Amino acid sequence: MSFYKVRVQRESNTPKVFNVVAKKSQDAVLAAAQSLRDEGITDAKAIEIIGQINSLRD
Repeated sequence: MSFYKVRVQRESNTPKVFNVVAKKSQDAVLAAAQSLRDEGITDAKAIEIIGQINSLRD
């Protein structure tokens, strides 16, 4: 598993940046989308992988 830093562009709020765990970057996008659904965020317009990181603390 790898760690990825993800940025979510939003319609009416500031971008959200968080870290996810996934096997590959495509899975990181899916994990980010699921996290947004779980949080009830409905104004997301883009999910971008900023890069791979060493740990979830980065």
